[in-house]
Order: sequence, then C-alpha cells, then structure tokens
Amino acid sequence: NRPESEVKALFKKILGETGKFQDWGGEKNDLLSTRLKFKGRRTSVALGLKGKGASGKLTPKKMGKNGDQIQRLFSSSANVLLVQYVGDIDESVIDQMKIFAISKSVMENTPIYYGVIDGKDTERLFSAYQR
Repeated sequence: NRPESEVKALFKKILGETGKFQDWGGEKNDLLSTRLKFKGRRTSVALGLKGKGASGKLTPKKMGKNGDQIQRLFSSSANVLLVQYVGDIDESVIDQMKIFAISKSVMENTPIYYGVIDGKDTERLFSAYQR
C-alpha cells in the first residue's frame, strides 16, 4: 500500500507535470493535466486517486464523504478521466464512470475516455517509471 502523495508524484512524473496540486475536501480531481499524450495527440486528463484512507474493494460509496467523487471527477475539464486505487476496484465504479462518460460526451459533443488503475496496475507503473 502506497500513500496517495507517492502515487500522485508518480503520475506527475509520467505526465511531466511540475505544478502543485493541493488536496481539499471538495476537489473535483487530485490531478488535472493537459500533458497526456493519447492517440498521438496532447489531451487533458483528470485523476481521482484513492489512497490508504479507503480499505477493501473500492466502491462508489467509499469515494468521497458523500460518495460523489466520481461525479465531481467527471465535472473536470478533461477528456480522459481515471480513477486509481491501491487495491481492487468494484465493477460498480466502472459502471458509474461509464454512465458519467456517456452523459459528458453527449453534453460536450466530444469523445470522453475513462478507466481505472487498480493496485496491480499501480505497481506495474511504479516498476516501469521508477528507474
């Protein structure tokens, strides 16, 4: 289990992001960047990071004080939206992200991409980028 600050530092390194991203209770995302290279082009990405504060399999209920972290993430001005967690992620998180992605895509008339990065994916990223 890695602390959220360590995970955030990893994603900043991967993206080449140098800005400060302060945590506070009502934030839309933990990291917002326009430096993601996706399909050969630069695009915006917003990440919702769930650290050691949550335990067990991640469900929407464990995301934010009111269970609204996915909703807030999708209100970010990004075309790629990712949820990262240090353990297993329940299918209900992916289902909720899909619903918000479809809605955001229709409302903004643009493709919206989403995904999850579970504990195994997180460790693979640490292995690949901490050389």
